[in-house]
Amino acid sequence: MLNGINMPLPTQKAKVLVLTGSIGHGHLQTANAIREIAEKWFPHEADVHVVDYMEQVSPYLHEVSSYCFVQWVKLFPSMYGYLFEKTRRDRKLSQMLKSVRFSSLRPLEKLINQMQPTVIVSTFPAASAAVSKLKERGVTNCQTATIITDYTDHSFWIYPFTDLYMVGSTDAKAQLVSQGIQPSRIEVTGIPVRPAFYDDYDKQILRQRYGLDPSKMTVLLMGGGCGLLDPTLLTDLEEAEWAEDMQFVVVCGNNDKLRQRLSKWATTSALHVHVEGYIEPIHEYMAMSDLMITKSGGVTTTEALAQRLPLIVHKPLPGQERDNVRYLLRNGLARSAEHTQDLLEQLAAFAAHPEMLQRMSERALVERQQNATGALSAILRVQQQPQQAVVVKKWYRRSVV
Repeated sequence: MLNGINMPLPTQKAKVLVLTGSIGHGHLQTANAIREIAEKWFPHEADVHVVDYMEQVSPYLHEVSSYCFVQWVKLFPSMYGYLFEKTRRDRKLSQMLKSVRFSSLRPLEKLINQMQPTVIVSTFPAASAAVSKLKERGVTNCQTATIITDYTDHSFWIYPFTDLYMVGSTDAKAQLVSQGIQPSRIEVTGIPVRPAFYDDYDKQILRQRYGLDPSKMTVLLMGGGCGLLDPTLLTDLEEAEWAEDMQFVVVCGNNDKLRQRLSKWATTSALHVHVEGYIEPIHEYMAMSDLMITKSGGVTTTEALAQRLPLIVHKPLPGQERDNVRYLLRNGLARSAEHTQDLLEQLAAFAAHPEMLQRMSERALVERQQNATGALSAILRVQQQPQQAVVVKKWYRRSVV
């Protein structure tokens, strides 16, 4: 799989500081992926340190902020989608919001002075903003890179002192160019996922290990690390005769209340259902599944593609999830179901024609071969590049940091 990769040859071992955020799980998963890729495939080229930016600058508020954000998206998705679209382009409202900061940058400045990284990578928009501002102030002159963790563009990722943007698709690159970013500052690397997702596994052995029937079609249901899953779907599936020939694995993430509720329900259900909470070896659960029903987070869907796992995206949230769905559908990597009835019809079709799953799996294989180590290779290259001249917008100079 890694044959033919153009391996960078840095003059010294890169010291990579990866700044992430714990609002949502995708940013943190991407940061950990960069670290694990370095450990497995670039042990002599890069030393990667991952730091939670939110915990660094707001140690007492970051958990509350994360909880409030998730609840807001769950309760008011239309409002979130509206604000996402209103601030997508770098216009007046976006500039106003980007000009205000709610925490001091001194802890980050202290961290950078202590670590002396050769390159700083951000997988979280607020971290990208902070690093860009510190570069403007002359706190650091090392190269900086941002990994956009969805197949999308948004003004909150865009800052003048970012040297390199790493994106998941050519569409995302074109969108950034339309926002005024020079093409030379953008690389299509794919969204990084942990190396375990690129390994090959035996479905039957894994199913036996986790107490599943090796012969049944296995459907994995996920709502992301925060457990944004619609439980009514399972009760609707009980009425479908064809569902009796399937088995369902439900991953509730950190939503323990949902896990307890579904575990109790599963004991009396006619369906073959296994309920889990947050699980670390999610790559094994994907590997033993034939199909996944999920939200369309950029990292989760990329992990599934790396495992060649066909997707049905159910009720995607407004904002970046809609952008992710458009990318997946355009490339034949997923199906979308806005309503439960749509989802049931598509599941019935897959049950009757499993060859359709095979075609989607083959398409995902093409996508997977492009993305294994692209991001870290780009990080190692960018540290050797000279600094580029930057034109700073007025709103950025007025930022309160």
